[in-house]
Amino acid sequence: LCGVDENLGRVLDFLDSNDLEKDTLIIYTSDHGYFLGEHGWYDKRFMYEPAIRIPLVARYPRLGTAGHVAEEMVMNIDIAPTILELAGLPVPGTVQGRSLVPLLQRRRVAWRTEFFYEHPFRHPRIPMTEGVRGLRWKYVRYTSLDPVVEELYDLKSDPREEKNLAKDRRFTERLVEQRSKWQQWRERAK
Repeated sequence: LCGVDENLGRVLDFLDSNDLEKDTLIIYTSDHGYFLGEHGWYDKRFMYEPAIRIPLVARYPRLGTAGHVAEEMVMNIDIAPTILELAGLPVPGTVQGRSLVPLLQRRRVAWRTEFFYEHPFRHPRIPMTEGVRGLRWKYVRYTSLDPVVEELYDLKSDPREEKNLAKDRRFTERLVEQRSKWQQWRERAK
C-alpha cells in the first residue's frame, strides 16, 4: 500500500509542478472491498457491506470544489460517463452509469437509490448470489442453493448486517417487497 501512496504522490507532484493539475481528473478507487473476518469470512464474493462498499476519491480542480463528501450511491459504472462528459464527448445510450459531474459540483440531482448485485460464478465454497441494495434495505438471494436462502437487512438499524430479518414474520411484507424488486432488477439485467 505504501508503494501505491508514494506513486500517487509522485503523479500529483508531477501534475502540480507542470501546471497540469487544473485540467486533470484524478479518480482513485478500488474494484471491491475485502473481508478480514467480518461475518466469519475472508475474500470478497459476498454481498455484505465490507465487500461492496469501496472508496472513490475524485479530484478535478477546474470544477472549483474541494473537500466534498457525497452521500449518493455511486458505482464504478459511473466513471466512464464522468470522463466522457469532462472530455466533452457524448455518453453512448448503452452506458449504464451516470456522470458524477453534478455530484462533484455539489448540485442536487435525482440519483439512484438502489442497485442490483450478482455473483454469478461457480465457486467450490461460495454460492452464486443476487440481490438488491437500497438506501435502507438489502435483499440477498443465494441462487445456487437448494432450497434457496434469502437474507433481509435493515441497514438503518443494523448497519453491520448482524440480524437477518428474512424469517422474522414481522418483516414478511418487506421481504415480499424486496423480493419483487429483485425479480424486476433480474429481468432488466438479463
